[in-house]
Amino acid sequence: MRSSKIKLVVILNVILFLIGGCNNADKERDVNAFSIYLVKDLSATEAMSKKLDDLPLETIPVLTDKEIRTYNWIEHEFTMNEGISLEKKLEVKVSARGKPFVVVVGNERIYLGTFWSHLSSQFLDLDIPTISSNWLKGSDNDMYKIRSGKILDPRDDPKIFEALKGLGKVI
Repeated sequence: MRSSKIKLVVILNVILFLIGGCNNADKERDVNAFSIYLVKDLSATEAMSKKLDDLPLETIPVLTDKEIRTYNWIEHEFTMNEGISLEKKLEVKVSARGKPFVVVVGNERIYLGTFWSHLSSQFLDLDIPTISSNWLKGSDNDMYKIRSGKILDPRDDPKIFEALKGLGKVI
């Protein structure tokens, strides 16, 4: 009976050790994770008036590094993995006023940007990075450019570069 208890304790310790090791691997992955989250219930201009850390974000990212095939660091263009369409993901979420997003590395918010439709008759010269497209279902587009006219360009944050490079996405 005593040896059965000892075996049980040893087995439980081994299981806990293995679970702890798996959790540490996830924490290391989070440090390098790149994702884009939509901002909840705010227009791009409303989001620009708030601090980055105060913006309410959706709980699930609209785009993760797992869906990005490549990222051209010089041009800030990225391609999507086969079968994944950003237009399909954003079909009803991008209005004529755009849809703000936040680029996140690990758990750190890096910068605010906006998705914008080429079909929008409203043009605002926003001072934040913009990803434009038609946001129509069935689009075959798989390359997107993050445009920015700022002198201090938030797209060039070294944390983003290191995360994408570490994931083998930078070309």
